[in-house]
Amino acid sequence: SLWLVFVGGLVGSVHCLGMCGPLLALAEAVREGKWKVWSQLPLHLGRLITYSIMGLLAGLAGAALQRGGLAGNIQGVASFVGGAFMIVFAFILFGWIPLGRILEANQGFTARFAHRLASRHPLSGLVLGLYWGLLPCGLVWAWLGASTGTGSPFGGALVMFVFGLGTVPALLVLGGIGGILSGKSRVWLNRLGGITVLIMGVLLLLRGAASAGWIGKIMLAPGVPLY
Repeated sequence: SLWLVFVGGLVGSVHCLGMCGPLLALAEAVREGKWKVWSQLPLHLGRLITYSIMGLLAGLAGAALQRGGLAGNIQGVASFVGGAFMIVFAFILFGWIPLGRILEANQGFTARFAHRLASRHPLSGLVLGLYWGLLPCGLVWAWLGASTGTGSPFGGALVMFVFGLGTVPALLVLGGIGGILSGKSRVWLNRLGGITVLIMGVLLLLRGAASAGWIGKIMLAPGVPLY
């Protein structure tokens, strides 16, 4: 269900406007404060490369489990794990799980790293993007679980690439407005992101239940399941 993966990245990336904002805003500020879409492309290319490699490795792990007879219904299990990660991450965004200080410390380190790398040279943006893809994120962990469930290196890489592609539109917009968002705006964006992440987490849990045969599937259209 690659459409679900893409939509998951698209709606889940709302939280990026609050969480990843300092990184992009700083990178653009170092570029003389002038926003250009093309100047962000190396950043996102690097991020997509990292995500794809992580998905490939997750797919290899899933394939190994299947060959070893240890997987069982690996797609259902992966959906459950991914959905659980998303729900926990949504609770963090809501502030119900007190990990705010850890996230703030991570953002501070990322800002310092970005300050050193951000420049007009495309390679610096590419390196920053490669690093960016490694940042701890509940959404990434969730879709890595789905990548494992494919049981295929290519399938795992494709899932993570499509997920990353879904996050690009919101972050491109952020390149233009990130520097003017107030602290209160970021708080509301985090909450909105928490809602969307929670919805996607529930959909993944339902998908796992459907894979296990506990519930039936709901079809949006012929051949297009809701989960």
